[in-house]
Amino acid sequence: MRIWHVDRDEHHLRDRSSPLIRVMLPYAPWIAWLLPILGSALVPAFFRIHKRAGELYSILLIAAAAAASFSMVPDVYGGRSLLVSVPWLVLPGGEVLEFGLLVDPLSVLMACIATGIGLLILVYSVGYMAHEEGLPRYWFFMTFFIGGMTLLVLSDNLAGLYIGWEIVGICSYALISFYYHRKEARYAGIKAFVTTRIGDVMLFAAIALLFAKYGTLSVSEIAHEVELHGIEPQLMTLAMLLAFGGAMGKSAQFPLHVWLPDAMEGPTPVSALIHAATMVKAGVYLMARFSWTLIPVEHLGTSGLDQWYSLMISIGAFTSLFAATMGLVMNDIKRVVAYSTISQLALMFTAIGAGSIYGWTAGTYHLLSHSAFKALLFLAAGSVIHAVGTNDIDRMGGLRRYMPVTFYTALVGVLSLSGIPPFSGFFTKDLIVNSLLKGGHWVPLALVTAASVLTVVYSFRWLSRVFLGEFRGGEVHHPDGHGGLHESPPVMTTPLVVLAALATVIGLPPVEEQFLHFFGIEEHIEVDPMAYAVSALILGTGLLFSYLYFLSGRLDPASVRSGALRPIHTLLVNRYYIDAAFEAVFVNGFIKLASAVRRYVEERVIDGLNYASARAFVYFVQAFRYIQTGSSNVNVGGIAIGIFLILIFLLGRLLGYF
Repeated sequence: MRIWHVDRDEHHLRDRSSPLIRVMLPYAPWIAWLLPILGSALVPAFFRIHKRAGELYSILLIAAAAAASFSMVPDVYGGRSLLVSVPWLVLPGGEVLEFGLLVDPLSVLMACIATGIGLLILVYSVGYMAHEEGLPRYWFFMTFFIGGMTLLVLSDNLAGLYIGWEIVGICSYALISFYYHRKEARYAGIKAFVTTRIGDVMLFAAIALLFAKYGTLSVSEIAHEVELHGIEPQLMTLAMLLAFGGAMGKSAQFPLHVWLPDAMEGPTPVSALIHAATMVKAGVYLMARFSWTLIPVEHLGTSGLDQWYSLMISIGAFTSLFAATMGLVMNDIKRVVAYSTISQLALMFTAIGAGSIYGWTAGTYHLLSHSAFKALLFLAAGSVIHAVGTNDIDRMGGLRRYMPVTFYTALVGVLSLSGIPPFSGFFTKDLIVNSLLKGGHWVPLALVTAASVLTVVYSFRWLSRVFLGEFRGGEVHHPDGHGGLHESPPVMTTPLVVLAALATVIGLPPVEEQFLHFFGIEEHIEVDPMAYAVSALILGTGLLFSYLYFLSGRLDPASVRSGALRPIHTLLVNRYYIDAAFEAVFVNGFIKLASAVRRYVEERVIDGLNYASARAFVYFVQAFRYIQTGSSNVNVGGIAIGIFLILIFLLGRLLGYF
């Protein structure tokens, strides 16, 4: 095993001599992903012993992976980077291809998010999934999922990154369709798998292009070549555009967003893991990684990759508003949060697409903040579903009195998502607005501002419909035998409290300062006063509409379903008819194409050739049967004639006639 220190200022590799790191660090990144990936194979065996044994084993696996991930934080603090590699494959020419793990602030941050948030979600699952069937399958894929994401973010080798990329894809498919006896769940799993595969193909093409050019799959070595010889704008632009296509699929950006809302068919802890700690964060991580490593920070925005940055900021800004509009009208408690995820991920892409150190910092910082409050909101939604037995917010209401812990933690999540100070979302969104202002990106800024206003509105709509007013549901039945509405057990509420605390402190100025130091960004980020004005506009407008429509009771929310707003409401409820169009064009179109191929190619051409050859053989056999009469006289006569002809031929040869 070799350990290298990566100097970002000079982009070269040199041995690191610290004895402590030589002893401790080489094993931590391997433990962080190998333990959950390999250890998950034993999950079913522990469930054979006892259900609690399987749950405890899975939790301990992820706890050990989280400990390994957090143990790397001091070693990379200040922007230091280390590359730990081992020989992997021997190429035909004798060259050894190494499998490397890149341990730097970005990879360690993502590993801590995947394992840390994942650990809280697994603890929560003990209570939420207590009465479900198929638990060995659930816990196996959850553990494998976290391990795949950790491999993805720690890998320096693009092949390793792609393996992790595919692991999270197959795990999401298996977990979204966990309730496979339901048609909707099966359809949602297939939809997620097929849609994200479009992006996967584009990412694979990007990796192949980089390998063909640089002859290596190591991100660090490619970055070293870029630093030595400069960026080839055309090649790198094409590679980055293809990679962004992969990110759009995994992170559900328009037009590949259609799979994420339907993914709510899976268990709620699965939704929390996908949205907060694993799969959808992979696309943002990929863009942040390529922006940070392949393109030196000091060259961000001046590297000749204008098309890449322009597409990223355009798609991100549009998707943020596009998804927010649909979040306004959804009545499924989880789908509202799902559309907020699409919108918030789009904000991260918008910030990174700004092409500056300000934007990159804002995007990654918001990724951290979002992980905490989004996990909190999903787990709070799961706590509510666990209590009332439905996802329909029209059949909820008044739960504040029955579920105080869930309510107050959900309130923290809503305040963070809405960007209300002093909660984390306020500070990280301010940085995004600031990066757009400094870059002069006025159109994206306008779209992001509108999206943020709508975020405040649908967040408080969600909160008020679920927790305020009077309970609108019917009789509540509980599989645990406890009648009536009641708070979730401590095993479910404890992760909520921890996440609420994180969502409260992550954005505070001292934490922000440490975040910048962690990445080695010593430049103080001055926030433009205009950014505060934009934030005030967002909060003022959003809170005003929220108060009028959902909190004060002065206006009837149902009024949007009638009158002049009815066509708009119908359009949003039907998700702009994009899903229907995709199904009509791609799903039904593919079925029709397959039917046509079967009818004209398989039946008429392939089967036609088979039947024609069979008929020709039958005709040949029947023709041959005419000379096979079965009469011995005819046969002897034929032999005699044959002998006579042979003798004539031989005699002719002797006499010179032939």
